[in-house]
Amino acid sequence: MDDENDNEGSTKHEIDSILEQVDPLEIRLDATLLAIYVLCRFLFYDVTTGVKQTPGWELHDAIMLLQTFSSAIVLSALWTLVGVFGTGLFQYDTTNDDNNAWKKPLINAIISTPLWVLIEIALGWPTAGVFWLESTGGNWELGGSFLGDQEWSLLFTLMGAGFLGVGFMMILGRYLRQYIA
Repeated sequence: MDDENDNEGSTKHEIDSILEQVDPLEIRLDATLLAIYVLCRFLFYDVTTGVKQTPGWELHDAIMLLQTFSSAIVLSALWTLVGVFGTGLFQYDTTNDDNNAWKKPLINAIISTPLWVLIEIALGWPTAGVFWLESTGGNWELGGSFLGDQEWSLLFTLMGAGFLGVGFMMILGRYLRQYIA
């Protein structure tokens, strides 16, 4: 019984020590940049879908916009969790090592982006989830196997595009923030 309490206390102490080293301003700035990325991504998707049958806003449009906001929250949460507990992206940096400034955001993107794209696909949120539903009909078991070749190709394409977009945006954003500010 005492061992369990010691383990819980030790884990709580470890989490507290990690959180004490976190720079909340960096988290807020990254979350803002990620939200802008997700909203721009949705805007490009919406503009490229063609002319609507009836002009103006419909319930479907509001639902897709709310799903996009939810997607931005999920990406920000995953980015933050990976950055705080995985890569140490948000720790106060006193070294100012310019040669490694791009590595932590890149590793963060490698870990968090595929999870985010899979959540979008699973929930049918724009943009990745809508592309998946339109391309596969939402069926995860096509052709008797888990996924066919076309579905795997689409899945890796969506993950790759998400990774490239998030990775580039965050590295560029952090670079500009460091040298322009």
